[in-house]
Amino acid sequence: MQERTASAIAREAVRGGGLLGLRQVFAQALNLAGYAILARLLGPTEIGVLGIVLFVFTFLGTCGGAGLQASLIRLPDEPTADDYRAVFTLQEAIMGVIALFAFAAAPWLAALYGRPPEEVWLFRLVGITLFVTSFQAIPAAKLERRLDFGRVALVEVSQALAYNVVVVALVWRGWGTLSFGVALLVRALTGALLASAVSPWSARPRWDWAQASSFLRIGAPLQGTAVVSQLKDSITPIFIGLAAGTATVGYVQWAQTLAAGPLWASMVLSRVYLPTFARVQREPATLARFVEGAVRATHALVAPAAVLILVLIEPITAIVFGPQWLPAVPIFRILWIANLIVPTATAVLAFLAALGDTRTSLRFAFIGFAATWLLGVPLVMLAGGIGYALANAGVLATNLLLFRVARGRLNFRLLPAMVPVWLWAFTVGALVHVAARFHPVTGLVQLAVYLAAGGFLYAAGLFFLAPRDVRQVWDWTRGRA
Repeated sequence: MQERTASAIAREAVRGGGLLGLRQVFAQALNLAGYAILARLLGPTEIGVLGIVLFVFTFLGTCGGAGLQASLIRLPDEPTADDYRAVFTLQEAIMGVIALFAFAAAPWLAALYGRPPEEVWLFRLVGITLFVTSFQAIPAAKLERRLDFGRVALVEVSQALAYNVVVVALVWRGWGTLSFGVALLVRALTGALLASAVSPWSARPRWDWAQASSFLRIGAPLQGTAVVSQLKDSITPIFIGLAAGTATVGYVQWAQTLAAGPLWASMVLSRVYLPTFARVQREPATLARFVEGAVRATHALVAPAAVLILVLIEPITAIVFGPQWLPAVPIFRILWIANLIVPTATAVLAFLAALGDTRTSLRFAFIGFAATWLLGVPLVMLAGGIGYALANAGVLATNLLLFRVARGRLNFRLLPAMVPVWLWAFTVGALVHVAARFHPVTGLVQLAVYLAAGGFLYAAGLFFLAPRDVRQVWDWTRGRA
């Protein structure tokens, strides 16, 4: 009975993850297309401002979330209506205070980076957007608890479409950096309204500190890990922005966007990991199989895109984004290393969270935070953006210790899940690189042909060389983990 229950959970979660992944392909294509247009219309300084704004929005949103949504998702039993209302009321109170803080601090933030007075409203819009975004939390939590990732994907794709259409249109019409704030607000309104429509609930306030604080005690350590990770990443908008200028922030942000692009598969499937692992946390053999399968499937999806972007980065940069971004290519190449590590780290962190071991995740988040700043400050002072990339590579090495700690909690194998797909992906990448040397990429159509040919060769070769990995990816997509 337990195995059938575990299989049923896997089918629901992974089928939902497949739907989420397929629809997120469209969302990521929208985001990449929108970013490419912005990179051609704007310069590194304006893109640097975008990076700063997104950091402020993400960091304050992470603090304001307080892990309440994650605590609702992690519960083994369905929360009551009073639970949802108590959490909702506490969340709105927290986000209201943070939104007012962002609104009041906007003039100071604009002056800190030497931005013109009209950009004060850019940061004020971030505060308003944060409050609007909080109305999406409860409907989203209910969807994820039901493993209804198809509707989750519908909401998020709609948000991506709304944001990219608005930001590109406003930049095109000359609104400049203010376009970022307006587009974020439209994105938040789209998410809140659509999530409430597909996952309706009675959003009545209910102040019950005793009830809400019980969720806060569960969620705060989970969110603490995210907050510390945000503080780790704050070296880019804060220190680099102040020490090297917003143009350097723009180069680093551009390089991170391309280097992390293939990791969308890891980010999408990570949404499935926590609710799935949590449901089978009392069955070690099944949990180990799920973790190995998650690692195998994610690496198989990340590897081809990562390697093809790596070997074709110069024509991609010049043709798609514009030659003004070529100075950032060396930064990209170092940041690219994350593709080898992050897919495993996301699965391992979800595994630890499912067991309720938030202390280990928080401990490693603090290690990453300290290492980033201890390595990053001197290296940025010496080498600018390249220095940041080198510091990031050093921080990634701490994940090796994380993997060792996780394997002490559960006996699962990581290397057999990772190595075959990367060996074949690098082989395909080498063939594409040689072909591009003999027949250089000179246009968008030719670039698309090289990418499509490389992707097809990877898929075909993996089918014959590592059929187990293909079956694993196929099973996860169809809900047969």
